[in-house]
Formats: sequence, C-alpha cells, structure tokens
Amino acid sequence: IADAQGIGTINNDDTPPTISIGNVAVTEGNAGTTSAIFTVSLSSPSAQTVTVNYATADGTAVAGSDYVAASGTVTFNPGITTQTVTVLVNGDTTFEANETFTVNLSGPTNATIASGTATGTITNDDVAPVLSINNASVTEGNAGTTTATFTVTLSAASGQTTTVNYATANGTATAGVDYVAASGTLTFAPGQTTQSIAVTVNGDTLSEANETFTVTLSAPTNATIGVGTGTGTINDDDPLPTLTINDVTVAEGNSGTTNAVFTVTLSSASGQTVTVNYATAD
Repeated sequence: IADAQGIGTINNDDTPPTISIGNVAVTEGNAGTTSAIFTVSLSSPSAQTVTVNYATADGTAVAGSDYVAASGTVTFNPGITTQTVTVLVNGDTTFEANETFTVNLSGPTNATIASGTATGTITNDDVAPVLSINNASVTEGNAGTTTATFTVTLSAASGQTTTVNYATANGTATAGVDYVAASGTLTFAPGQTTQSIAVTVNGDTLSEANETFTVTLSAPTNATIGVGTGTGTINDDDPLPTLTINDVTVAEGNSGTTNAVFTVTLSSASGQTVTVNYATAD
C-alpha cells in the first residue's frame, strides 16, 4: 500500500459572528474626567480570535475640549463575546447644550459589522447663568441729549447664545418729554458676560425734582433673570427760580375800599409746584 492514510476536511458552514457597539450617555461633571464606557459585542462566541478597529469622531462635542480622542483595536479571544472601549469626557462648569460624539468600528477580522457606530452623549449638569441689570444715573443737561447706560451681566460665561428682551417704562419721568422710550433684544454670544442698553435723556432748563424711569428685562433664553429691573435717575441741574414782588400805589378814595394788587413773579417757569408765604406789615 503506497499511501494508507487519508485526510478528511471538515468544511465550516457557520456564518461569522457579527459585531455591534452600543450608545452611551454620561454626565460631564465640573472638573477632571468621566469615563464613557462603550460595550462592543459579538453576536455569538467564535472559535477564532476576532478583532475590530475603533476610532472616535466629533459630533457637536469637540475632541480636546469636550472629550479625549481615542482609537485602537478591540480583540475577542475565542469564546469571548463582549469587550469595552473607554472614552474620557472632560468636566467643565460652562452651561451648554448636551453634546455628542461617535465611536466608529472598522476593519473586522473573522467577523462582520452589524452596528458599527455608537453615539456618546455628554449630558450637561451646569445650571443656566443668571441675568442682572444695574441702575444708571445721569445729569440731564440744559439742551440736547445725554445717554443713560445700563449694564446687563451674565453671572457666568455660557456655552450657548443667550438672549433677553428689554423695555423702558415711565416712573416720574415721562417718555417723549424727559427721555426717549427704548426696547429691543440683547444677545450674548458664547463666552460673553456683559452687554449694555443705552437710553437717551432729553436736556431742559426747567427746574424740577430728580425723575426716574425703569428698564425691565423679560423672556430670557438659556438663562434666568436675577435682577430684572434697573432704575434710571435723571438728575436735575437747573437752579431754582427766584421770586419777586412789585410795589403798588393806589388812591385811597373817599369811602369804601380799594384793592392794592401786588404781582408775585417767578423768574422762570418751574417743573415743580412753588409756594411762598406772604404777610402785610405797617
């Protein structure tokens, strides 16, 4: 017998297992890093070593600031069906929307990819910043206009665009006479913490009390309102008018009475009620 040994070949008829990766959500924290742990799974155990490459990619989250970019190879030894991929998420104290990145699988050996992209969601845990407006005080002047400037402040920089509406309202000052009514919307770009509101104050030469108006904030987006009303004070700079009384001469007549009418005069019109006492003397 020339060759007494035969070789039997067992042809595998089982399909390769499939690889899937699941989504993950983590809360970012205020400092340091948090681990986003993705689970990579084989659909069934394999008698062969299975490998697959992975790499992160930006979504709304940006590698280097929001998370640490990661890449490498996952290896399943025979019989193993799960492995993990860890991505470090950076903590911060900036109020922002939830952000996402992805982990993508590629280049499998001894398996195929069924679900090759997983989303990592970085959940914001920072409170919205608070908006406040200050008071403003100006001297009116005798003519033209003066600007009363109010400062609106965010308590902390935000990662989102913040808006807030504003509008003036009369106090003892009257729009159209003492100041020019104003309204609009302030916009804080990400990172900005201050904006200003300019209200035009009209000058005059009328002696009057100091007058006030208000600027009120409303309808904020991506923030809350802490101090929502600022008071504008218009300081009067006009001197008090002077009072004078004239002399009067009358003919007494032979009987009855005759009126001696004295005229009391203000040197200029006043914006306030003026009073003065009078009395006769011999």
